[in-house]
Amino acid sequence: MMRTSEHSLDDDSVVANDILVIEKSDLVGSLHLPPSKSHSMRWLTLASMDSTVTKIEMSEIGEDVSALLDCLKSMGIEWNGKEMRGGDLCEPEGVLNCQNSGTAFRFIMAQAATCGFPVVLDGDASLRARSSLQLLKSLGIPFQLESENHAPILLNGPFSKDEVSVDINESSQFLSAILLMTPRTNGFSLSTIGEGVSRRHSELTWDLCKLTGAKEWGEPWDVRCPDVKVPSDASMAAFARLAGLQIENLPDESDNIGHDLDCLYLRDSNDLISPMAAWLAMGEGGTITGASHAALKESNRITRTVELLAAFGMVANATSDGLHVPGNQIPKTPDSLVRTHGDHRIQMTAILLASKCGAAIEGSSLHKVAWPTYLQQLENCGLNIKR
Repeated sequence: MMRTSEHSLDDDSVVANDILVIEKSDLVGSLHLPPSKSHSMRWLTLASMDSTVTKIEMSEIGEDVSALLDCLKSMGIEWNGKEMRGGDLCEPEGVLNCQNSGTAFRFIMAQAATCGFPVVLDGDASLRARSSLQLLKSLGIPFQLESENHAPILLNGPFSKDEVSVDINESSQFLSAILLMTPRTNGFSLSTIGEGVSRRHSELTWDLCKLTGAKEWGEPWDVRCPDVKVPSDASMAAFARLAGLQIENLPDESDNIGHDLDCLYLRDSNDLISPMAAWLAMGEGGTITGASHAALKESNRITRTVELLAAFGMVANATSDGLHVPGNQIPKTPDSLVRTHGDHRIQMTAILLASKCGAAIEGSSLHKVAWPTYLQQLENCGLNIKR
């Protein structure tokens, strides 16, 4: 049986109640995937510009989506847990805290850029380390960084450019943020620089914009949202595969936004990299490519995935745009605490590796960023957590 004392806590920042001690477990059953964060956050942003009521059905709400909702509510948007009534934004009384969510940070940044009053955005330590300077350059509004980090940041709108060019080489979120702010502007011409990553995400943004009345990039429209039932998150199916569990609610293929679990080229699906590397290591192995932008997530998911596998006695080699993972490897019980670096997908992968051999894992609630019921569902399938 795993004992917490067997794992040294070599960093005073780790507290005992933030550690999961997982024993070797036999998992059987099925998982109910959470609603898609990508769909949820785009629909909520659009609904915030619709003065009529929009019903948005989500089976559960993770911390990233909650952060976006809290920011919108702080700027006067009405949300009662099931319905949103949008309208003009008003000056918030305090700092808008986007927590761990880069998507919320960038979507709110673009929305706030259209306002004629100052707005301060902030987030947790991992978000403060993530740059949105390319988006700020595109928006062309005055801003002030209040530390050496990328947040807190003071924005001084309103946006007034006639021509906007956005770099899409490292993230699709910058383009999505600008498309979503368009109804709050007087219009502008919009062009892109680069070949683009996570292209299905920006395509999703534009598809949803068109469903609410958009006609052309940069041309404002009167937003009218349909009532929405958010589809399940196809990227989370990667954890079901790693666990060897069935899925109760796979989304339609049209809603999977590029998350093909059988494709090792991750230009449009870099969120798969950590669980994919784990199942490749225990299976036939393989080389993951096209994922250089995974280095820009909550953590550098390329190097952190290498470290995670190493903690379990397995090997993966970082490449310029992904990982080479030898196969037929067997996870071994780590001899120290498994670090997760504030990254929910690293933590969620670590939990499933720990189910093979036992481990103590840092970050007992990181999964709640995207999938609040993840741990409880795994317990229902047989995951043994030492309390």
